[in-house]
Amino acid sequence: MPCCIPDFRASEAGSAQAAGSLPTRHLASSFRTQPRVKRRWYQWYADTDTPAERTLLIKMDLLILSYAFLGFWVKYIDNGNLTNAYVSGMKEDLGFYGNQFVQLQTVYTVAYTVFMIPLTLLAAKYRNVIPACDLLWGVFTLLQYRANSFGELAAYRFMVGAFESVYFTSIHYTLGSWYRTDELSRRAGIFYMSTGLGTMSTGFLASGVIIHLDGVNGLAGWRWLFIVCAIITFPVSIYGFIFFPSTPDKTKSWFLTDAEKELARERMRKTGGKPPTGFSGWKTIYRFLGRWHFWALVLFQMPWGWSSQASSNGAYTLWIKSLKRYDVSEVNLLSTVHPGVGIFFVWFYSFLSDALQTKMPIIVVQCLFQFGMQFAFVFWKSSFNFKWAAVATGYAQVALSPIVYSWANEICREDAEERAFVIASMLAISNSFSAWIPLLVWPTTSAPYYHKGYVFSEVNMIAFAATTIALWWWDRRDQ
Repeated sequence: MPCCIPDFRASEAGSAQAAGSLPTRHLASSFRTQPRVKRRWYQWYADTDTPAERTLLIKMDLLILSYAFLGFWVKYIDNGNLTNAYVSGMKEDLGFYGNQFVQLQTVYTVAYTVFMIPLTLLAAKYRNVIPACDLLWGVFTLLQYRANSFGELAAYRFMVGAFESVYFTSIHYTLGSWYRTDELSRRAGIFYMSTGLGTMSTGFLASGVIIHLDGVNGLAGWRWLFIVCAIITFPVSIYGFIFFPSTPDKTKSWFLTDAEKELARERMRKTGGKPPTGFSGWKTIYRFLGRWHFWALVLFQMPWGWSSQASSNGAYTLWIKSLKRYDVSEVNLLSTVHPGVGIFFVWFYSFLSDALQTKMPIIVVQCLFQFGMQFAFVFWKSSFNFKWAAVATGYAQVALSPIVYSWANEICREDAEERAFVIASMLAISNSFSAWIPLLVWPTTSAPYYHKGYVFSEVNMIAFAATTIALWWWDRRDQ
């Protein structure tokens, strides 16, 4: 992979020396190396943090992580409930047939992909873009309750995907704007724990709604699922307008003093972080594409996204339903098992990454572990209990997300616009393939074992381990 990545650093440096100055904004992160911060894995602060920094960190964690966690939690509730609604009567009520369920996921993914980069760049420039989009995806989540056809539901799913597209990448951009390298992965991990909690909450919520609200006011239980999701989403968006501080360069937060805002900016300057300087069209795009960061990080992320599609496509829930041992309520409850176990993996990997201040060996070991578990689940005549173990640990591959995006934040720290662009591009380009790949390898008619889908995942786990080693080498060479 590295030999195929363009690198313009040598020519830029030569031009700079000829001119008698060094254009640091046009160089790759050659000066990004930071002193290794010593801390035990359980220490929240570094020994070198001053009392003022510790006070600032407490406020940052409360303001940023609370909204990041809550917002992504409700996003995963909103998303996960599509699967729960499907297995709770929506399929029969709307007359779904063939692969229409996976087509709904594709419609969502197309919108999510198309709007991700422009909305992330917009959020990097303006303060309230994230909570505003949060409010709008709540509106279209609510409207799904009244859908009476596949086409109408698909239109709502498109709008939900468009407004949800900003959240994940912009939150990672925000975290990278406030936290040092030795602080970042654990915060990204806490943020990402909300995915497991959201997926778990979806199962519990769906089970409760089906039991207690099915038929109330003439509405089926699956319709009440979307209403309840929207009721949860609206207060979180209001919370974001009030408490979310955006980034240090443009924060207007009432909860931070002027001295604390300046301290936050100074902390980032010491680690090579710079505030945005403005987007100037194709000249700025050329700056991004002229470095190895974009090419290497996009190629690094794609096989990870594809290797974890079993979780996002509802494969585990459909396997549980196929056993025909459980009623609808029990299926919804049991769908919480693998994200529940996944919360542990998110916590473990993100804290381990900060403690070791390395990412490559964690990713490679996890890929090998998941490869073995999925292979035994699909292709060996393994016991029922082992298959349940494979389902329960299936979220471990998804749990690498905080490490993946924290690494991108660290590599691109010296250029704020590049950081926003690259983080958004990583997910958007991966999703541009994920919009149609499930139609070929994860068709609903192949449930519950999805042989082609799992083979595809296995291949991408090996590819992800390889791109991880390549990125590690390239990053070390740069430092």
